[in-house]
Amino acid sequence: MTEPKKSRLPHFLVGASWGLWKELRRRYGTVDSQFRKRAAVIRLGIWSQIPERIWESWRFRRVIEQTELHPSPVFIIGHWQSGHSLMHDLMANDPQFATTSLLHCALPSAWVTVEPFARWIVRRRGQRTRYVDAMPMSADGPQGDDLAMANLTDLSIYHGYSFPRAYEAIFRRAVMFEGASAEEVLAWKKCYRWLLQKVAWSTGRSRLLSRNAAHTGRVRQLLELFPKAKFIHLHRNPYRVFAAQETKWRSLCGLWALQTPNIEQLIADTIRLYPVLMQQFLANRSLIPTGQLAEIRYEELLADPLSTLRRVYAELDLPGFETLEERLAAPGKSQLWQLAGHDVTLTPEQIGLVQREWGFAFEALGYPVDPTLMTEPAATTVDD
Repeated sequence: MTEPKKSRLPHFLVGASWGLWKELRRRYGTVDSQFRKRAAVIRLGIWSQIPERIWESWRFRRVIEQTELHPSPVFIIGHWQSGHSLMHDLMANDPQFATTSLLHCALPSAWVTVEPFARWIVRRRGQRTRYVDAMPMSADGPQGDDLAMANLTDLSIYHGYSFPRAYEAIFRRAVMFEGASAEEVLAWKKCYRWLLQKVAWSTGRSRLLSRNAAHTGRVRQLLELFPKAKFIHLHRNPYRVFAAQETKWRSLCGLWALQTPNIEQLIADTIRLYPVLMQQFLANRSLIPTGQLAEIRYEELLADPLSTLRRVYAELDLPGFETLEERLAAPGKSQLWQLAGHDVTLTPEQIGLVQREWGFAFEALGYPVDPTLMTEPAATTVDD
């Protein structure tokens, strides 16, 4: 497999604070020599934004803290490589929702102040699709909000892509909150609520739409924050999830690693941690009140996006499907999504590994164990 292209955009941690940058290196290890230039760009970006962050906090802190949030945000969850980006891109066309954009996530503490310059950078140096899965990407396009949290707190899975030697420790602490104190979890909740308030204030929309695979392990904490929250759990054939891992790790580490990654070890970590995440979600699923959870197969979303969205809106009692349908049918909105690596072949050893380590998921999620039945429909336009 060829190595991915390097991003022309700066590392996402340029939007962090100096204190967080120091804490990450203290907790997760030093930067390897081959990535010193990348680390130098991070330091330069952090220092250059200090005045803007101070000004923005002073100018807008009170109005952000006073911003009211809709009591029923919508969280798109499920294990990574299960179709969250497609669902997010479709639902973000609904004007009732506010959602984090690439700009919000890259510069959560300063986007209001530096927006014109940031947009200029993205126009000049940004790519139009994501390296991981070829999904559309732009400054205003919907982005998973754990990226924003990576610039605000050390409890974000994105730090595992920058410090891959500590990936399992980061996963357990940031996603499962293992080893995190009650005070640290409370601080994470306050920080996350502040982020959602800032997005709501900035967009003028109070109902948040979040895409965050890491939230699959945080259902209990999200319900403590928002008892009326709605959840969309996207899941995919476990064979397909496994097959996507090498592309994911080579792409993400090519973009963001500050330590030399061991791709084989990272895939092994994922094999070991998939049951940790999914079994906790299955155990906590009963915490979600009736009418607040929709479970969707990625295969259904690919085959018939509009019918799947119609079912999601009905099951969650969300208003406004007709408006979303009209927007998706508007000129220029119809798109063809094709995730990278659609055609996959697994070796007998890989098939045996998935069956042995992830066997519970086939029954729990309703997929056949027979690997010859892991076919997925071709991507379709939303107006087909």
